[in-house]
Amino acid sequence: MNLNYRRKKRERHHAAAQDEDSASVPHLEHKLVARGDAQLITTTDALAEALAHVREKGVFAFDTEFIGEESYWPKICVVQLATTDRVILVDAAAVTDLKPIFELVADPNILTIVHAGTQDLEPVRRALDREPANTLDVQVAAAFAEMPWPAGLEKLVERFAGHKLSKGHTFTNWDARPLTASQLRYAADDVRYLPLVWECLRAELERRGTLQWAMRECDVSVKIPARFDEESQIRRTLKSWPMKPAQIPTLRLVTRLRDEIARKEDLPHRVVMPDESLAEVVKQRPVSAQQLAAVRGLPKRLAQKYGDAIAQAVEEGGKMPPEKLQHGKSYDESGDDRTCIDALLAIVSARCMAIGIAPGMVVTRSGISEWWMTRGTASPQPLFDAGDWRIDALGAWLEAFVAGEAGVSIAWKNGRPTLTDK
Repeated sequence: MNLNYRRKKRERHHAAAQDEDSASVPHLEHKLVARGDAQLITTTDALAEALAHVREKGVFAFDTEFIGEESYWPKICVVQLATTDRVILVDAAAVTDLKPIFELVADPNILTIVHAGTQDLEPVRRALDREPANTLDVQVAAAFAEMPWPAGLEKLVERFAGHKLSKGHTFTNWDARPLTASQLRYAADDVRYLPLVWECLRAELERRGTLQWAMRECDVSVKIPARFDEESQIRRTLKSWPMKPAQIPTLRLVTRLRDEIARKEDLPHRVVMPDESLAEVVKQRPVSAQQLAAVRGLPKRLAQKYGDAIAQAVEEGGKMPPEKLQHGKSYDESGDDRTCIDALLAIVSARCMAIGIAPGMVVTRSGISEWWMTRGTASPQPLFDAGDWRIDALGAWLEAFVAGEAGVSIAWKNGRPTLTDK
């Protein structure tokens, strides 16, 4: 049911995209922007030739178009690559072995440029069993150059390349063949301008003196989270359907089983067993086929196929001792504490903006609260981990500020805070 809805939504977006071909914007003429139409790769020989070109250049932009809502792992439909000379679109329906591309992304001697690339980089680790290397995310880097966090590709291209992109339609039927002219253009534009954006952005970061901070954050940001985060899924379920400690072990086992089934069936978690159905299984404790059939939202085919496994998880969970989840520690903030924490957050945010870094990239209120409330205790919590670039950017100054050893003077110029205490 959910799959049908999302597929229909893709079809509507797909149709709308075709109506806007005539409104496409001409490509920007620049030496760092590849000219002409993208090359569509449909054979392994053509891919090998294209990748040899990319390797020779040593720097390339990388992106993927995928459908992620119909399978356990997102289905890659198109892979986009761009150098300053060529834009290459790889039809993943025709060229099914994408490892040669992933090898480039994992090569520490080649710079890979992405925009919001965490999901696009995930298949690299899964295919090669190692992390991507030497990867630069322009969305992350732009947060060190007076851009909001996060900033969309259109805004970055307009700011750093001075070019306005045609409206993109990423939520289309990327698995439909043949690919349309509209799809090919949008896919190409996702990477065409990234080499230019990075060169302009890099120059600005060097001028600001924040390039090394940006590079260090990029190294951290591309670390790909696990596909299945058991704790976060459990907490998400409990947020809508609170449970007693005695029910938590069953919830844990059924959540784990749902992931196993989803992997085997190559289906999203929500299709195998929606959160609401998972909560009902935990609370109703069905152990028979008839009881399972009464659980709302549980697909009959999967209930029949995995009924014994579900019943076993329910039975085992019921025998386990109660479990109380440990939430992040909350502090009893007094009125004065709240005033100080909020004031510090405002001051820190203004200082971040004044030095050109998006505040959301640096601090959160909860982080400042934990740091403030534990100062002077037997177990003080650092605001930032050792070696974090944020210590150089803010942490050392903040410690001196609250100790009365430093101050800050900020003026409002050109619509944003500006430091005047340099």
